[in-house]
Amino acid sequence: MKQIKIIIISYLYFFLCPNTFCQSKIYFDKDWKVSEKENAHFYRIINKKNDSLFYVKDFYINNVLQMDGHYSNIKKEVFEGPINWYDENGKITKSSTYKKGILHGITTVYLDDGKIDYTNEYKNGKVYEGLDIGFTEKRIYKKGKLVKKIKHNPPNSLYVLSTTVYGAERDSVYWFTSKGKKIGFGIYKNHTIQDGLEVINGFSNTFFTNYIKGKKNGIHKVIDSEGTLVSQKLFKNDQLISDKTPHPITGEIITCFYKNNKAFEGRFFEYNPIYNYYDEHIFKKGKQVKKNRYVKENGKLKLSKTSFK
Repeated sequence: MKQIKIIIISYLYFFLCPNTFCQSKIYFDKDWKVSEKENAHFYRIINKKNDSLFYVKDFYINNVLQMDGHYSNIKKEVFEGPINWYDENGKITKSSTYKKGILHGITTVYLDDGKIDYTNEYKNGKVYEGLDIGFTEKRIYKKGKLVKKIKHNPPNSLYVLSTTVYGAERDSVYWFTSKGKKIGFGIYKNHTIQDGLEVINGFSNTFFTNYIKGKKNGIHKVIDSEGTLVSQKLFKNDQLISDKTPHPITGEIITCFYKNNKAFEGRFFEYNPIYNYYDEHIFKKGKQVKKNRYVKENGKLKLSKTSFK
């Protein structure tokens, strides 16, 4: 919402328009700062109703209405009652209701064709009933409580979305692919996973973990942004049992077995995304006996060096 910081507005207004029902006109540049007419992108018409109420109409410089509604304070731009906004073609885009500058009442958002996109109700600046849409999620409220949350606008086609249904004590999170296919759900309490699937979208990887009574149980998968398996771990009561990783050259699935959450027998691969190399860790009876490093040379992965540990 544009905010006018320049105090001169109020002085201009009361100097030009000291009497009730008088009208004034102020020009603004593209950043909504007071300007000369030749540099203006917008202008404002103010009609003083009384000492505490002003009817304001903002226009694009081509005389198309941009906003209209009442202010109770011109200098601080305090909205009062219904306020409407319009695009450069004069079509309404949004209508909100304010009380002493705070959202209080019905807000309606419109589509480009003039049809209603969604409507909600505010009380004292907070959504009380209906749909609220943010940059990455949609939120549904009933009687002031958030009852459902849906992620949207995924950054890529592999990004996993979720729908959260809020209950009195426990919340259910349903996980979907970006194309809408359901892949599982989890039960949460106090924002902590209790049972079922939890999905975490990282910068380059997505993590899928299964829980029973708050502990990791079953398969934990890590998938990269291209949909390739990075790692598949097996947990039992929070204890890591095994880790399967693909060989970066052959694609063969390699297994390493664990004891007390530490590598015990076998081998696994670990990718370094910063320097773009793979380390192969080889264990026998709980001791690491070898580490191989694979780096890219001329576009192909090759064994770089072998070290004993």
